[in-house]
Amino acid sequence: MKWKNGCLSMLFWILCASAIAFGASQGVVFEDANRNGVLDLGEKGIAGIPISDGASVSLTGPRGTFEFPSNRPVFVSPPNGWWTDRFWLPPGKGLHFALYRIDVPTHFRFIQVTDIHLMPKAEGNLRQFVDFANASADIAFVVATGDLLMAAGSLAEHDQVEAAFGEYIDIMSHLEVPLFNVLGNNDCACKLPRDDPYWHKGAYRALLGPTWYSFNYGGWHFVVLDTNHPGCPTWESLPQEQFDWLLQDLALIPPDTPLVLFSHVPLFLCQHFKELLQVLSGHRVKVAASGHLHVTAEFNVKFPQVIAGALSGRWWKGGGLSWEGRNMDGSPQGYELFEVEGGDIHWEYVAFRPGR
Repeated sequence: MKWKNGCLSMLFWILCASAIAFGASQGVVFEDANRNGVLDLGEKGIAGIPISDGASVSLTGPRGTFEFPSNRPVFVSPPNGWWTDRFWLPPGKGLHFALYRIDVPTHFRFIQVTDIHLMPKAEGNLRQFVDFANASADIAFVVATGDLLMAAGSLAEHDQVEAAFGEYIDIMSHLEVPLFNVLGNNDCACKLPRDDPYWHKGAYRALLGPTWYSFNYGGWHFVVLDTNHPGCPTWESLPQEQFDWLLQDLALIPPDTPLVLFSHVPLFLCQHFKELLQVLSGHRVKVAASGHLHVTAEFNVKFPQVIAGALSGRWWKGGGLSWEGRNMDGSPQGYELFEVEGGDIHWEYVAFRPGR
């Protein structure tokens, strides 16, 4: 970030060095009046903004400052009426969160795409989807609910894992609307040595950010959850550590706020689902959106749980590369389209047929 005052710049880098040395994260959330992503002179910190390292949630101080004594990625949950172009940052690295004001829409749409399973021969397919999303009207954001990569877990070299994530990041960077990612089981690098910082969920955290977080839009609260066991091999389990965070996160919103949950594995299939229900008690969950099964389905287990068909279908078998592949249940490759009207939400599964 560019500072126009030498003394402030020196102080900032001293604080950053201290944060790195002691494993702490420090920074400021500020109003980015000119939306250039830089903390310019005259731009002020914003008090009372929820910010978290995934373990605890706190509100920024009177000048927008915060501090976490950990080495986790840090993320901000902008309240309704605020937005940011970068909601998470790695620990101890110039933690400036630039927020700007937006209108609070009563009507908006968003896309859930899942099980992309990116591999080299399918890169063109994902680029087609990005072009389609960019051309779609009134899409507020895209959520990719896991298995972003074909199989990070099959890669045994650090550089291979980094390159695989890098290709996904590069293609999705061309989206013209915000993207929110979700960790899938195939995104866990379990074949790396345990002492490699990218092992298991390490690569995802370093390159794509926290595995659980929240954001607000249009008067709604959106929560991303991790459905991968903390160890390798991973299986369908909700790490209980995120429940402590979620309790704190939900305590900051009115109980009648409508909620949407995102996960890779359908929540009702996960170990510790009952404990999750206890955390959610008293809140208005309108729908939970997931993937993982490569089928198109909907179940009502305490609340509507929508399973979107895979964008990939089974394109590693060839047919899906021409968008003629199908999911395990015979449904076409596609995505879920959600539409919010005030306090109501509707969804439909849409077959992806570019150029038709």
